[in-house]
Amino acid sequence: MKLATLLRTPAPVHAFALSNEALTYGRLSARRDLLRLAVSEAMPVGWYQLGPLGLLQLDRRAVAAALSGVVGQLEKKPTSASLIVPNPWLRTLTVEVGSLPRSRREAEELILWRLKKLLPCRPEEVRLDYVPTGEEGRVLVMLALKRPLEAVEETFAAGGVRVGRIESAVAALANLLPGGSGPLLLAHVEERSVGIALIGGGRLLLLRHKPLPAEADRAGETLTRELDRTLAHGRVRLGEEHGAQCWIASPLPWALDAAQSWAGGAKDVSVSQFVVGAGRVPATGDIEPFRLWPLLASAWWGE
Repeated sequence: MKLATLLRTPAPVHAFALSNEALTYGRLSARRDLLRLAVSEAMPVGWYQLGPLGLLQLDRRAVAAALSGVVGQLEKKPTSASLIVPNPWLRTLTVEVGSLPRSRREAEELILWRLKKLLPCRPEEVRLDYVPTGEEGRVLVMLALKRPLEAVEETFAAGGVRVGRIESAVAALANLLPGGSGPLLLAHVEERSVGIALIGGGRLLLLRHKPLPAEADRAGETLTRELDRTLAHGRVRLGEEHGAQCWIASPLPWALDAAQSWAGGAKDVSVSQFVVGAGRVPATGDIEPFRLWPLLASAWWGE
């Protein structure tokens, strides 16, 4: 199942992922079911800054240098690619909009009008995407400032790569989850942030992006609190009778430990480590598999 993107274009076999530490590239197979190649270039500390609507500004020269380094390792430069961005770059919220117009442009104008009083900027400064949640008149809205995203696209374009689909890491990874009748939770946990996706009935119902404290104990408390809140929302939507499955995608051991401890005190919740099957991403000594999974997920539409 494909859940949500900021730009809707057919997914190419090329994908890039930006993170706090690196720009990573992956080339998918023709069937988009595995990565054939992956390379990476380090990014400097603090190369982007966040604001009230996610990404606020970035070091374009750092992005350009990393892109040049990645492309220099490839036999052939990709001309178009999907882009995975850090979870905190986007802000999400659920909005009651009533009946949406059929025209996407008119629908986005209606959503922006409903959000006008909540935005810390002018509506024309925002880029958005939305997903119906299955409830009458309610949509999940993903927001970002337009200018910083355009700066990313322009930097890639200057390097000869046109960026098509843009999505957050957790939204991409959610496409790899198995189906299920009850709430499905996916937590994409990094050292200082977590992105949580709630899926039910094949629909993306909620996305949460939260900063995490530096200390593992406090970070674990924040993670479990957000999981608990997300599950409570899912059970209101889907009913208490369904068991819930939670998946933890993280290279940090404390994240799985904290989630499993939380599940021990919750009702009908099982927790598993999120992993991608052997052979679907290349074994590279310098890139953690965790960094490659969103690249694989960027073009995966399910069986």
